[in-house]
Amino acid sequence: MCGLVGVVGTDDSAYEAYVGLLNLQHRGQDGAGILTVDTKRNQFALQKGSGLVENVFSERSFRALRGPAAIGHTRYATIGRRDPNLLQPFLDSHSGIAIGHNGNIVNCYHLREDLLRSYQNITFASESDSEVILQLLSTFLKGESPNDNETLFAAIGYAMSELVGSYAVVGLLKNCSIFGFRDPNGVRPLFLGKKEENVYAFASETVTLDYLGYSEIEEVAPGEAVIIPLGGKPERKMLFQKSYSPCMFEWVYFARVESCMGDTSVYQARFQLGLILAEEIKKRGIEADVVLPIPETSRISAGAMAEALDLPCRELLIKNRYVQRTFLLDDQAARQLAIKRKLFPISQEIAGKRCLVVDDSIVRGNTAMQIVKLIKQAGAKDVTLVSTCPPIASPCYYGIDFPSNEELVAYNRSEEQIAKELGADRVVYQSLDGLKRALGQASLCTGCLTKEYPTDVSHGSQFEEQRNIDRGKSLSESL
Repeated sequence: MCGLVGVVGTDDSAYEAYVGLLNLQHRGQDGAGILTVDTKRNQFALQKGSGLVENVFSERSFRALRGPAAIGHTRYATIGRRDPNLLQPFLDSHSGIAIGHNGNIVNCYHLREDLLRSYQNITFASESDSEVILQLLSTFLKGESPNDNETLFAAIGYAMSELVGSYAVVGLLKNCSIFGFRDPNGVRPLFLGKKEENVYAFASETVTLDYLGYSEIEEVAPGEAVIIPLGGKPERKMLFQKSYSPCMFEWVYFARVESCMGDTSVYQARFQLGLILAEEIKKRGIEADVVLPIPETSRISAGAMAEALDLPCRELLIKNRYVQRTFLLDDQAARQLAIKRKLFPISQEIAGKRCLVVDDSIVRGNTAMQIVKLIKQAGAKDVTLVSTCPPIASPCYYGIDFPSNEELVAYNRSEEQIAKELGADRVVYQSLDGLKRALGQASLCTGCLTKEYPTDVSHGSQFEEQRNIDRGKSLSESL
């Protein structure tokens, strides 16, 4: 899961991309990059580095990032760990095309082998599936920059016909045109906005465009490509649509609460998740004294649940704001260490209480296990762990980092077994029907909940194999 931004039509394009990435920092903390075209020198200018956005760029950086168009990317690693060579945007200087990509290409290893076998002059600088997308575009164009929009549309259509998985892509051409496209099932989000005459931008979330002052914000449709020339209007073309199956995790966890996706406010979706869970708590006859949100994402759902149950909602797990999101860290050991540094309970307010502890989701169980332990050590009389998301019991192959069944706490376990594993008195999950009602979507990607994926995932096992290789490398490097 990464953050994308693309801007055209303003001399402040690089700075707007930077501010846009700051508003997408939650989508990836491994590194960031911005690429522009310096029209005076007729060359690309690229700045990227590991770490948070504000640490990668400086005032000095922007002196080199000149030009009326820019694309930016903030990375969350699912392939290749934290290798700096995997930071985006990626540039093919021969064809004059650069891209940033959010998602995962399920058949990327198969496509890489095909490209190497079919084109003797191709070399890959990294293991990134994003580089596969770039090479598909470049090989279709035979290494030449597209002469017109129709040529670029044809190249994107060709790439779509080969790619299996999830992808939202923003791109930049040497002539300062920007473009964006989205996978045929719309698993990963992409939005387009207009600020003023001939000034346009792409972004992964509406909050970014709102913050930058863009209006007329529209969702790029599944299978749609959009090309925006410098000084011109967007040209849009539907190339290869299959369904509308956005990832449910965007509303549940990843997207900022100020954003809107699929015409549904993230705030309202999370509020409804809480109300629907309150119905389940009442139905089961579970009694409690206080509702505790686990910061940050569950706060809205917890507040809604507390209102519906006529219980106090109390911030009794205090977060150290300088510890990054533990879900986005590389491995279980890193997450567990970060959890200990991240949260601390107010024992005086918890002792003797029956606690409804609300989390946005329970994936591996590391966070939940540690928090239940902290709350019980603080003297809680009873702990009910509540998840606003249904049990995640299957891998994700589309850009969220759990490609293996074995690391999922809900895999082959009942609610009672999960509660025992996590040390809670009981666990209450959102139902699949409740999730769909809250998100207000006729269709969703719920592969990690139901094993029903919108694409072929027969190549998905290669992700798990590669992830294990990457983890082994990181472990050996740290010894």
